[in-house]
Amino acid sequence: MPPSPPPPAKTLPRRKNGLPLKQIGWLFIGVAILAAALTAIYYFNRPTAEVSRVVKGRAIAAVYGTVKVEWYFVQPVRSQNSGFIQLADGIYSGVSSVGILVTKDQELASIVDEATSRSIQGLRIDLQAATERQRIGPPSTKLLKSAEDNLKRLEALQAQTQNVPRAQIEQLKNEVARLTDIVRTEKIEIDRIVDNLTTNLRSLQEKLSRSVIKSPIDGVLTAVNVIDGELVFENNTVFNVAVNRTYINGQVNEEDVGALRTGMKATVKLYSYPANEFIATLTSILPTGDASTQRYTVVLTFDDPPPNLMAGMTGEMNIILGERDDALLIPTRALIPGAAGGGDVVFVANNEVVSMRAVQVGYRSLERVEILSGLQEGDLVIVADQDLFKVGQRVRAVEVTGPGSAP
Repeated sequence: MPPSPPPPAKTLPRRKNGLPLKQIGWLFIGVAILAAALTAIYYFNRPTAEVSRVVKGRAIAAVYGTVKVEWYFVQPVRSQNSGFIQLADGIYSGVSSVGILVTKDQELASIVDEATSRSIQGLRIDLQAATERQRIGPPSTKLLKSAEDNLKRLEALQAQTQNVPRAQIEQLKNEVARLTDIVRTEKIEIDRIVDNLTTNLRSLQEKLSRSVIKSPIDGVLTAVNVIDGELVFENNTVFNVAVNRTYINGQVNEEDVGALRTGMKATVKLYSYPANEFIATLTSILPTGDASTQRYTVVLTFDDPPPNLMAGMTGEMNIILGERDDALLIPTRALIPGAAGGGDVVFVANNEVVSMRAVQVGYRSLERVEILSGLQEGDLVIVADQDLFKVGQRVRAVEVTGPGSAP
């Protein structure tokens, strides 16, 4: 019996075009993966747009300005004579002593004035000699005393004998008068010399006492302008001492100063405290502006000063003119002023497609702007690099947080 033929080999099912169905399935999977990869690449290659959501909150109308913390009063301390300066214990050259607290009449330095010391020593010797001459009396005193004794003797003899020539008596009287004048003149000259020496000595002693440089007030040492052993001259400013109290020096534009009144509150942000916002009160407005910048100076004080507040710190402020609750707010940096025929606009990235909206602005402050029309709560506004985007462009929206991004 002939052997039976082998069974036919199994074949993959084929479509009409002849391709196996399993290969077609893998092909579809590969295409899907490739499409997903291309979509992902396209999506992540889109330009990134930093956006912030339109929210409701409190709108603030405010005048913007820059601020600098200043000392209320700085007293320059000057040398009152010349010489080589020696800093007191605990006082050092440069900035190492800046910021230390000092008290009134605390010794800060002294000046070694050897020339004045030598002059005082010489004046004391001269004054001692002049005072001794003053005690002894004028040099012609003895001659006057002798002439007066002779005159008395002759007058007594004349009274007894009447034999003394009258001319001799008159001659002695004239001599006594002459010597009296001489003695008076000599005494005046001696007294004058003593007075002059005393005055000069007192003046030099006072000058020497001024060689000790003391703090004129209780306060903070803000500058040491000399080094130990340096030669200084009279009237040199060697130290600065400030009252230990600060104020805020604010600068505002000319077009804003007319809206300000003393007593207004302000929010202040110092660059030294980037995460904090402080409240201050407007205390005065200087009546004249800077001719070169057309900016006006206003003075404010902190309601609750931050710790470690130091003069020289800088920052920004908003002096509050008005407030309104339940307002639509966007970050100030999202606003593009004067772009739509003089009106304000913003770029919106809803559904990750860029569009432009004309908006009507209400209250505005340093960080936030009130929107009266043109936006709705929840819209995503672009807050950075708006010049890089075009209307209709697809973007990858990244919502940001932080100061100014959301109230």
